[in-house]
Amino acid sequence: MEEQTEQKQPFKTKLKNFFKKSGVTLRTFLLTNYLMCAYIVASLLIELTGIAVTAGKFYMTEPWLYLTLIAFACLISQFLPGHKSRYALFLVALLANFTLDLIFIVVYDSTGGTVFDFAMLNLRQDAMMIVESLPFSFTYVFVSALIIALYGTIGFMLRKRIPAPNVANSARITTAALTALVLGGNFLLSYFGNFKYDSNDLSYMLEQTETGTYSNKGIVGNFYNELVRGLWFSEIDVGDKKELHDYIYKEITDTTPMTGKAADYNVVTILCESFEWFTFLYDAQRYPNGFAREAAVKNDDMQSVVNNLKKLFPNLYRFYDSDATVVLDNSYSLNKTDISENESIIGNYPLYEYINYAYPENTLPYSLPNILKNMYGVESNSFHDGTKTFYNRNIHHVKALGFNSYTSSEDMDMVTDDTGLGERNLDSMMFEACKEDMFPTDRRFNTYITTITQHGQYAYRENLQPYYEKMDALGILPYNEDDDDANALRFYCAAGMDLDKAIGIMLDYLEENGLADNTLITLFGDHNVYYQGVSNYVKNIYNSDAPNYTELYRVPVMMKVGNQTLGNPHIKKFTCVLDIYPTILDLLGVTVFSNLTYGVSAFSEQTSVLYSRAYSKFMTDKIYFNSMSNIIYLSADADEDYLRQIKRSATVLLDKISHVNRIFADDYFKGANATEYYNLLKAVNDAPALSAQTAQRQRLA
Repeated sequence: MEEQTEQKQPFKTKLKNFFKKSGVTLRTFLLTNYLMCAYIVASLLIELTGIAVTAGKFYMTEPWLYLTLIAFACLISQFLPGHKSRYALFLVALLANFTLDLIFIVVYDSTGGTVFDFAMLNLRQDAMMIVESLPFSFTYVFVSALIIALYGTIGFMLRKRIPAPNVANSARITTAALTALVLGGNFLLSYFGNFKYDSNDLSYMLEQTETGTYSNKGIVGNFYNELVRGLWFSEIDVGDKKELHDYIYKEITDTTPMTGKAADYNVVTILCESFEWFTFLYDAQRYPNGFAREAAVKNDDMQSVVNNLKKLFPNLYRFYDSDATVVLDNSYSLNKTDISENESIIGNYPLYEYINYAYPENTLPYSLPNILKNMYGVESNSFHDGTKTFYNRNIHHVKALGFNSYTSSEDMDMVTDDTGLGERNLDSMMFEACKEDMFPTDRRFNTYITTITQHGQYAYRENLQPYYEKMDALGILPYNEDDDDANALRFYCAAGMDLDKAIGIMLDYLEENGLADNTLITLFGDHNVYYQGVSNYVKNIYNSDAPNYTELYRVPVMMKVGNQTLGNPHIKKFTCVLDIYPTILDLLGVTVFSNLTYGVSAFSEQTSVLYSRAYSKFMTDKIYFNSMSNIIYLSADADEDYLRQIKRSATVLLDKISHVNRIFADDYFKGANATEYYNLLKAVNDAPALSAQTAQRQRLA
């Protein structure tokens, strides 16, 4: 009878009754699931706060994965019988969200902006030494703690007052169906978000919408996506090995006006940890908060400050001003130490792994130590005043890179604290203790040195006290109780004075033992001083809106070619850490297969493009971008022709990276392939009457 009456009702009345019933149902649902609704809001606010303090945005462009994770937690709660258990579930979920976000925010802040990727799990054993300090974001911690506290307090008070949850079978069936739907959606999102990773074609990277920040998928969403990608989508397809073989040997390096200038020389390469030009140079335009700031405050003239700096850094100026030194004045690095180190030794780096851990015993015949050993019988040795196992160097440097030995702080009888929370070893002590092994007088040598003293954290260190006293005597960077930034710079520059002392020990020893005339020495900074924002402060660059943003990543590279009279040339074209390896080989007069090198000789007319494995960014001095559709910085003088040129160069670079991925994944050069490499390398280097390119064409013919 009621059905007949209802059927006779006009449509307007039916619609009104429907919304009335729906309203009652919705109101009942919201009251019953108050804890769940509050959890959704709280979780989103925590996640968006984390994104805001890292990416500077209060939104996600691709929140779908993260939302499926929230939905899954909500659906799990519907299977629980009471509000007490649901309250516990949601509180644990919020705490887990907060903890994960905090971990990755700390990593992001302490490493200068690195977003988590799956391969970083390999760095877990070195976590405390990589994360130099624990820069907890006050904003994130305060806001998130407030949200969790409110949820915990109010939820605890009201959990007994709200209506009992609906545990009928029909509700459970609906929940089960929704759970299956959410899991299916999560699977599809994970699959279609990652199947594009093609190890044989990386060109998609130039058009991707990813920004390389947490504003895409969120912090938790990115973490989950990276786990999915790393576990199920990271396998590299080696593909056609004949094509790979032909690609490797297709091109060789060109000659330049400096080719062979250091032929048969000894080789010394020094990676100077966190080394920047403002360590010892006065430049009011580039470094307004460096030494120029103190000069302005005291009304000192520039020359008097420079004269004092030469007293504090006599050996760096001795190197910098030498007629035999080539200064790469426009060189950049956007990487971490281990990547810069490898790139300067092998000239390339795969995209998806950290090779010190993933490929520590691969065969790399094209590394500088292996080329010099197998082509010229030169012994190579590596030195670092850090701990033996850090970055797995004790295995990787010997097994893969080809050094005869790796000497660490333990071998130097140093008291070591490499956590960044206490004293750092002194570079000067390492050079003094190891100079005879570093620079042997009875044979040609190749020595690689990685320093540590200028590594953050920048705080008072007792072992640098003599340097503070020298600075104070000259009125350079005095301690300021009210200025933490200025004090960080003071502590950093004092550490630079010890690097200067180490360089002096080396230069004196080489000269005293007749080695200065035939030794090629390269000094370079592995990355800018991102610790405690020292580089941002000194250069007064805090975001990509700055008209000189890429200057933030400009670092020193200096190459002293024996005692030759070169006129102290300063190269102004764009160069980067990728160019160090081919430049050293060029000076030595060694021709190599250029498809294995990402950079070019600094003396070449060509220019390279830097791709950062650590930050997922492309860069030159004029552009900084994640993709061509997401250009973060572009200088005012970069026109459309320049953009087309950069796209072409980046496409070539990505093709090289895809082949290098395959080489590493397959350990391509193990066994007979390494022998073939040396035979072909010898062939292109034993043709003195022919140009390198002509020799290559004849070989291929």
